[in-house]
Amino acid sequence: MLQTPIVYTSTHRIKFSDLDPYNHVRTAVYSAYYIDHRMNGLREHAGWDLKTLAKLPFMVWVRRMEVDFLRPVVGDQAITITSFVREFRGPDAYIECSMVDESGKNVSRCLMIVAYVDKSTNRALDWPADRMALFFEKETV
Repeated sequence: MLQTPIVYTSTHRIKFSDLDPYNHVRTAVYSAYYIDHRMNGLREHAGWDLKTLAKLPFMVWVRRMEVDFLRPVVGDQAITITSFVREFRGPDAYIECSMVDESGKNVSRCLMIVAYVDKSTNRALDWPADRMALFFEKETV
């Protein structure tokens, strides 16, 4: 049964402090944009703000990120980031992220792999079904 993933969307305007001397977004900033985008999406869609995350019996841990830099992103440019969970494999959620400019052209993409970690043992566990369900549209009967 195919499920429809919930797509998180956020828009940003590139700040001066995110730029290198050539007016391009610094390489390290892309990771921060993608991670902040996902965390804001978790707050808005799953109700997992920082206080809630601190109380949950598990952590979400970014295990790996692969960022592709497709076109330069410059100061004051508006970008839109979208992301969704493509699949779960054991303790890992595979999240596809995309960054587009105002004209809709892809400027960057990212594969983020996020692990589900039990706080009491600090060990990765398979994502429970009820937690995975938070990332997909509810089925209509």
